[in-house]
Amino acid sequence: PVGLRGRAGRGGFISNRPVESASVFEQIDLRGILPNGYEVELYRNGVLVGSIANAVNGQYEFLEVPVDYGLNVFRLVFFGPQGQRREEVRRITVGDGRLAKGDLEYEVGVIQRDVNLLEVQGPNFNPTEGFGNWQGAAQFSYGVTSDITAISSVSYFENDGANDFVGTAGIRTGIGSLAVRADAAASDKGGFALGVGTGGRALGGSFTLSHFEYDGGFIDEIRSNSRDMLQRATEFDFNTNLNFGSELKRKSVPIAARLRHIEFADGRTDTDAVLRGSYRLPGMIVSNTLEYSRDTGLDGSGFSQLIGNFDLATFRRSRTQIRGSVGYTVTQGPDITNVEAGVDYQLDDRTVVSGQAGYSFNGGGLNLGASAIREFDRFSIALDGNYGFEQQNYSVALRLGFSFGRDPLSRRFFLDRPGQASSGASSVRAFQDMNGDRVFNDGDVPLDGVDFIASNNTFTTDQNGMARLTQIGNGNRASIQVDPSTFPDILMAPVERGVEIVPRAGRFHVMDFPIVALSEVEGTVTFKGEENDRGVSGLRLQLLDVSGKVAATVRSERDGYFFFEQIKPGAYTLRIEPKQAQQLGICLASDPAVNVEPQGGIYSVDALVYACEDKD
Repeated sequence: PVGLRGRAGRGGFISNRPVESASVFEQIDLRGILPNGYEVELYRNGVLVGSIANAVNGQYEFLEVPVDYGLNVFRLVFFGPQGQRREEVRRITVGDGRLAKGDLEYEVGVIQRDVNLLEVQGPNFNPTEGFGNWQGAAQFSYGVTSDITAISSVSYFENDGANDFVGTAGIRTGIGSLAVRADAAASDKGGFALGVGTGGRALGGSFTLSHFEYDGGFIDEIRSNSRDMLQRATEFDFNTNLNFGSELKRKSVPIAARLRHIEFADGRTDTDAVLRGSYRLPGMIVSNTLEYSRDTGLDGSGFSQLIGNFDLATFRRSRTQIRGSVGYTVTQGPDITNVEAGVDYQLDDRTVVSGQAGYSFNGGGLNLGASAIREFDRFSIALDGNYGFEQQNYSVALRLGFSFGRDPLSRRFFLDRPGQASSGASSVRAFQDMNGDRVFNDGDVPLDGVDFIASNNTFTTDQNGMARLTQIGNGNRASIQVDPSTFPDILMAPVERGVEIVPRAGRFHVMDFPIVALSEVEGTVTFKGEENDRGVSGLRLQLLDVSGKVAATVRSERDGYFFFEQIKPGAYTLRIEPKQAQQLGICLASDPAVNVEPQGGIYSVDALVYACEDKD
């Protein structure tokens, strides 16, 4: 909560905290790989947060993104140099930071700062501040009561040959409808920090407000994103919707505002304010961002600027996609600083051509680009070119793209279209389980032509019953379901209809989906009378599985005949619905049982009913 900022790097991390949850007092950092020539836009609940066109060391970073009460939907939209477009969606549920009484959540991690796993560096690598240093943190949250949650943490960081340690303690509680925080922190170098904050609903939206005071040269990367010593810091975030129009034709404009003021220990100050809004039109979304900043130096002199950016993008509902952007400055002008536009046209389901144009009024001049890409089953071919008129530079490239990997289920290497490793994948197998053990082994039958659905895409099994599900996301829960309508026999059913996983980039989740043949159970229920036996109609009969759960319920017909349909393999016991049996005062002479085999079939079981008082 105070001090060391989370970073990327190789190391280890463990937590029992749900990956899709956060506190309203937190801010989210989103990082990932940005391939050469790609641009990425980030939307939060429909509002454009920002865009990145130039990767730093091959990565994009959206830092200090505030969150709102309730569900936060982050949408990352990637645009490639040949017209490629893909999206990643992440959902985070935000609360007030309190836990239920007695609940304990922990997070522990250690990394080598900004160093990737294999220590690979690109040709234009630029080390960041603290690159290669080790840092670690541990945080614990405990629900003292239903209203008060205690938080404590300790962090460690290598800094120019020395080691920095910071310990924190705080509480999360509420006053009425407002969430409240209070935090204190101390470093081993003698610095300390005190902070309070609140958050809640106001003016039809939600807000968070926090203020921290520092002394003794305390370093708080979370609020300054640097290792400069601080004096105080104030942050305010407000998100709402502006509604207009009649009730029947009401329109809504999501608005996000943010203000931050920081005073450093040496006398410098930084003030930043951002106002963003987005509006959906038929087939497109328009966004505008205004950013104000003022920096004051050691001598008291200051510099202020107010800049803006207008963006337009059409949705993926037609063959033609249009994107446009206009950058402008207000305080040093007003002037337009840059204009960019791009058009993508889909010739068919595998071919896209695109054109781009941009003009910079600050010395960049006119730049034009064009590209085309053709996707084949296992690779893609792209041709692209760019020309800068002012610098008189150009580039022409012919690119062959593919992904290379190994399917852990089939144990075979494969080639596929490019971009597969940027998302998670799953290798699944559908088979008819002939012995009921739910494991694929000798005697089980692979099922060809079975469809699986994941991330709104459909994948079909081959003659070995296997399918490779790709592009199912990264870090966000995904559901994988089998489509029973594609089974070769209508009397087949999956043991489990689907599963939920958290896919990770470059990783396969391997799963078997056993399919079993359904069976029918029929029979007659007869009442044992003094003179003769007769069939009993209208009895509610139930099949109980081995766990005592009701698997199926039917009502007997006039002659006592009953018929259960679509029964999965297993051992079952027949009984009369307990409430009805008590009302009628009847009992079964025994507990009729039936064992349904995985191969499927029709099973017969008869039952004899007595008056409970006569049974004894």
